[in-house]
Amino acid sequence: MNSTLSPSARPSSHPAAAMRGEPDSLGIYPKEILGMLRRRWRWLIAPTMLGALAAGAAIALREPVYRSSATLLIDSPQIPTSLVASPLTDVADERIAKIRQQIVSRESLTGLIERNGLYPDEKAKIEYPKLLEAMRTNVGVNLVAANQNQGHGSTIAFMLSFDYPDARTAQSVTEQLSRMFLAEDKRFRTSQASGTAAFLAQRSTELRRQLSELDSKRRAVEARYAGALPTDVSLSAQSSSAIRSEISRTDAETQGLVQQGGLLAARQQELERMPPPGSENLHRAEERLARLLATHSESFPDVVAARAEVERQKATFRNDPPASTTLIQAEIAASRERIQTLAARRAELVGTMGEIDRRVAQAPQSAYELNQIERDYDNIKRQYDSLRDKQLEAQVAANLQSEDKGERFTVVDPPNLPLHPMGSARWVLLLQGIAAGFFLGLALVIGRELLGGTIHGAESLKRAIRAPVLGSLGTTSKTLAGHAWPTGRSYAAASMTGAGQ
Repeated sequence: MNSTLSPSARPSSHPAAAMRGEPDSLGIYPKEILGMLRRRWRWLIAPTMLGALAAGAAIALREPVYRSSATLLIDSPQIPTSLVASPLTDVADERIAKIRQQIVSRESLTGLIERNGLYPDEKAKIEYPKLLEAMRTNVGVNLVAANQNQGHGSTIAFMLSFDYPDARTAQSVTEQLSRMFLAEDKRFRTSQASGTAAFLAQRSTELRRQLSELDSKRRAVEARYAGALPTDVSLSAQSSSAIRSEISRTDAETQGLVQQGGLLAARQQELERMPPPGSENLHRAEERLARLLATHSESFPDVVAARAEVERQKATFRNDPPASTTLIQAEIAASRERIQTLAARRAELVGTMGEIDRRVAQAPQSAYELNQIERDYDNIKRQYDSLRDKQLEAQVAANLQSEDKGERFTVVDPPNLPLHPMGSARWVLLLQGIAAGFFLGLALVIGRELLGGTIHGAESLKRAIRAPVLGSLGTTSKTLAGHAWPTGRSYAAASMTGAGQ
C-alpha cells in the first residue's frame, strides 16, 4: 500500500511492540520496490538511453586491437644429460626473462618500429621513450608449466604475443619476435657454453702452470738436500754403520802396523850392533897380508896377491850391505807407507761419516719442505683433473650448442593471423551499457524514495506505527463526483492499540 504518513506522524513508542522487541526501522520489501518502479518508471528511461549512447560511443571510438601469438617449446637436448652435462646454469623461465629483456631493449624495439612502420600516428603525439614503453607493454610472454602445482623452473613452453591495431602487422611483428627469440636463445646458449669452456680452459692452464712451478720447486729441494731426503735416511744409516766398521778396521790395522814397525826398528838396531857378515873374510885377508909383508917385499907375488884379495874383500863389503838390515828397512818403509795410506783413508772415512751425519740431521727439514710441496701439488692436481674433465664436457656441450643439439627453443605454433579484435564483442558492450544505465536509473529511483522520507507500503507502515493496518486506499488521478483526489497520495486507517490493550 502507498501511504502519506511521514515518520514525524508516527507514535514514538508502543508498549506491546516494546514487549515484543520489534526493531524501530522502516525496511524496504520487494513488493514495495516494485511499487516504486511502477510510480517512477519514467526515471529509468533517460539513464538507460544514456548507457546505450555511452556504449555506442565507446564502440564507435574504440580502436580494434589484434593479438597475434606464437607458441615456443623448450626442447630437450638431443644428447642425454647423463652423457653430456648441460652448460646452461639458468632455469628456463630465468633464461626467457633475460632474453625478453634483450628483445624489448631500446635498440631492438627501435629496429622493429623502423622496419615495420609501427605507430605512425603516435610518433607525432608522444615522446619516443613513452612510445617504446607502450610497445613493451604490447609484447607479451606467458609461461606454460608442465604442472601448475610444480614450483619454480617447471616451464616447458611459452607463448609470445604482440598487440597491434592491424592484424597482418601484428602477425608479421610476432613472427619477427619469434625469430629474434630463437636467434637470441642460440646466441645466449652458445655464448654461455663457449664462455664456460673458455673459463675452464683458462683456469686449467693456470693450474697446469702452478703444477709446473711446484714440480720445479720439488726438484730444487731434492737437489739441495741430495742424500738428506727421507728416502735416503735408511741408506745413510747403513752407510754410516759400514763406514764406522771400516774406520774401526783401519784403526786396528794401523795399530798393528805401528807395533810391527817398532819391532822391526828394534831388530835393526840389534843387527847394526853385530859385525857385518863379510868383515871376517876382510879381517883374515888383512892379517895374511900383514904376515906376508913382515917377511916379504911389496913386489913379492904372494904379497901382491894378498893385497889384491884385501881390495877385493873391501869392494865386496862395500857393495853388498848386510841383507838382514836391508830387508828390515824395506819392511819398516812399507809399514810407514801403509800407515800413511790408512791415515788418509781414515780421514776420508771420517769426513764421509760427518757428511752423512749432516745429511741425516737435515732430513727432517727436507721432509717438511717436500711434504708442503707434495700437499699443494696433490690438491692442485685433484683440482686440475676435475677441471680438465669439466673442460672436456664444456667443450662438447659448446659444440652441441653450436650444432643446435642441446636444449633450445623451437616454434611449435607459428604466429597466427588474428580474425577478431581483442576485447568483448560490440553487442556485448551495448548490452553492458544498457544494463549499466538501467541500474543507474534504478539507483536513482530507490535513492529518491529513501531520501523523500515516505512510507512505501503497508508493511512499512505497520512497522512504523507498531499497530495492525485495517485497510488501504489506492491512489488515482481521476475525478470522483467532481472532486479530484491528490495524485500519488494514499490514506490509511489504523486502529491504535492502547497501553491497556
